[in-house]
Order: sequence, then C-alpha cells, then structure tokens
Amino acid sequence: MVTNSVYLKDGAQWVRVPVQDILYMEADDNATHVYSTLRAYTVGRMLKDVLDEMASERLERVHRSFAVNLDRVQAISDNGLHVGDRWLPIGRSYRPAVLQRLRMI
Repeated sequence: MVTNSVYLKDGAQWVRVPVQDILYMEADDNATHVYSTLRAYTVGRMLKDVLDEMASERLERVHRSFAVNLDRVQAISDNGLHVGDRWLPIGRSYRPAVLQRLRMI
C-alpha cells in the first residue's frame, strides 16, 4: 500500500510526516535516522524495514547505509548524490538502478 505520509514517534506522540518532506534516511545499527525538511527523527528499526513499511515509489536505497527521496536529489556526481546540504554516497551495486530511476538524459 502506497501512502502520502507516515507517522514517526516524537517523544510521547506520533507526528505525521508527509513522504514528500523526507530528504533522506540513514541507517545506524538497528535504528534509522529520518531527515525531513523540518527536523530529524530516529526510528528504532532497521533501514530495510522502514523502507518496506513506507512503501513509497520515490524513496530509493542508494547505499547500504542510505536511502533518499528521489524528488529531493539536487545533483549527481560520479559517486554520490547531493540532497539538501548533504552529499550521500551511491553504492556500486545500487548505482545502475538509482541512475535509471533518476531519468538522466
């Protein structure tokens, strides 16, 4: 099921975060840091599980430690992506699928 937003735990409450506002996600052992346009959230689940739960066509794994919102990619270099103010690496095994999804001409 594809949804336009997800609820992320923020202290004692769950906050609605539109998927379009998510910039990227970073794996950190058994947790995932979700960076949005407003702030960062930490989810106590592995990156793969978070991506499976979000089930968004625009969120793409680009490295074993990173996933990005393809709509938020501002530039692409030989071995990385620029998302917001961060440069994120593209893993060799993920590169062909990422470049195809970005529709480079």
